[in-house]
Amino acid sequence: MRKILLSVFRYDISDYGIEIILFGFRIRRIPFTNIEDIFLGSKSWGGEIWTVFKVWGLVSIKKKNGLLRYVVIAPEDPENFVLKVKRKIQKT
Repeated sequence: MRKILLSVFRYDISDYGIEIILFGFRIRRIPFTNIEDIFLGSKSWGGEIWTVFKVWGLVSIKKKNGLLRYVVIAPEDPENFVLKVKRKIQKT
């Protein structure tokens, strides 16, 4: 049951940004042009939290614009996810 709850969310890196997928449907996209920083851990709980029952392996995204500036996600391989996004941001 726990594995099912943890896997309801998926986080993809597209050519345009980070996509948050819930039950196979994209529910949120954060464009690379709106990402100020991305880092391991959770610096702020005062933002969007897109994970279920997982408090380890978190990744925080600090946005340049928006009411809620932080987005917290929990990708399968957090370190690799952060590195890939940072590379994409450098290319934009």
